[in-house]
Amino acid sequence: MTTVPSAVAAVLRAGPTTGTVAVVAPYEGGGPCPRAFARHDLRTVAVLPEPRLRPPAYRNATPPAGYADAVVHRGLRQTVKALRALGVSAVVASGTGGIELAERMAWQLGLRTADPASSPLRYDRGAQAARLARLGIPAPRGIRTARPAEAVDWARSHPAAGYLLAPAAAGIPVDAVECADEDGIGAAWPALWHAAARYSGSPHLVLTERPGRRRYALDTVTRPGPDGRPEHVVTGLRADVPAGPRAPDGPAGQALVDYTVRVLDALGVVCGPAAVRLAYGDDDSADRGPLLICALAAPVMTGAVGVPGLRPPPIPFSEDRPREEPLCSRHPRPGPTPPPPGGC
Repeated sequence: MTTVPSAVAAVLRAGPTTGTVAVVAPYEGGGPCPRAFARHDLRTVAVLPEPRLRPPAYRNATPPAGYADAVVHRGLRQTVKALRALGVSAVVASGTGGIELAERMAWQLGLRTADPASSPLRYDRGAQAARLARLGIPAPRGIRTARPAEAVDWARSHPAAGYLLAPAAAGIPVDAVECADEDGIGAAWPALWHAAARYSGSPHLVLTERPGRRRYALDTVTRPGPDGRPEHVVTGLRADVPAGPRAPDGPAGQALVDYTVRVLDALGVVCGPAAVRLAYGDDDSADRGPLLICALAAPVMTGAVGVPGLRPPPIPFSEDRPREEPLCSRHPRPGPTPPPPGGC
């Protein structure tokens, strides 16, 4: 279950602040975001793309309630000017559909943010897998395509025990489908293709070899470290069904944490919350480490529990360090990162 308040609270643990937070594309009413930020004396502004710029499922969405102001996004320059006039000091995406726009707005406002040229790395399964493969980080083999024939041809040339077919856009309310073979891929394709286009605006799907059946969800928060480089902290870890009733501990749990830190670095996450889903073989065996299913740089998934007894990531987060700056605050942003090859 997705719960926004827990992720918002994780963002704000970085330190007290005052000001106004822009929440981009809160299509589903905005949920409890305004209340969660209000508890920390922060005003919220809803940034709503005009209907023609939204995925089809949200073109007639009910305007969100609870926000101090609302800005209709028709063009970047106009929206940034309005947010600057409202004193916005942080920008967050409400979900998948807001990530790219939120990063572009934060960049124009001079806020710390990831490089907008590589935004798909923070929400697109295909871009993520390609990026990890280029960096030599283990990831499932697969193909990103909008054509069923290409997916079936890929499966024929890559025999596997099974396949996972999912929308390219992570985090939308469309479940991935496990397919046994090429016939299963063909049967699942039409409904999944239409649902992906309806909720994300893109008909692209990603077909991969079926990852391990043990699957885990990790919640993370990233903030600038003392040297200005991003620090990634795993704030929660839970086992997804059918992984079992509890999250792993010991070497298996530490492997999930260490792999997650490598993934966030590779995907260019520099501040704020992210949700990561991993698979870890069918038996958590040491010879097959974690693999990324998807990652989403937005305050969406949790329901996760704490991770006691695990070593901190390679760049540890100090509970004793003064927390004078909020995540994604008016902090000097890093230099632009060149977009990865292939348009990712």
